[in-house]
Amino acid sequence: MTTADIKALWRSLPLAADNNLQQLDEQIEHCPQAWEKVGMWLQQTDFGQLPLGRNEIGEGAFANVAEYETKLQNVYELHRRYIDVQLLARGEEMVFVADKEKAREPQGDFNVESDFILYAEADNARCVRVSPTSYQLFFPTDAHMPCMAVDGKPAPVRKICVKVPFV
Repeated sequence: MTTADIKALWRSLPLAADNNLQQLDEQIEHCPQAWEKVGMWLQQTDFGQLPLGRNEIGEGAFANVAEYETKLQNVYELHRRYIDVQLLARGEEMVFVADKEKAREPQGDFNVESDFILYAEADNARCVRVSPTSYQLFFPTDAHMPCMAVDGKPAPVRKICVKVPFV
């Protein structure tokens, strides 16, 4: 598959309108095999049937599958080695997103093994509603606070968080 084919594949997926497609295109250029593998996996997978926990995809990419109740409070997270492709198989949640420079009050040191650092606050965050009808991309430039309740009402969700290597 050519790089143009991989970009077209990703444009055919239900990406949320506010995703950074320029940054996605740059990542596809740098690591086309991983983005092709993940795109094909997203098209062919029944998300309701995936086992909980880590599911290997290939080319350094994997998916974490979790079921939980959305929260009224949470913290922001930031990654360095992976891009998150987040989608829900069931339920809805809100995710707050801010530029990484706007994240404040680190909650400990960067966890190299798990690729994250947590922050208590972030200025100028925007709110994104995630549902089974769209995929949301979070790059290492995005501090994001996932798992938040819609309309302040905690509810069960089944989430798939695909981790794609950041180049």
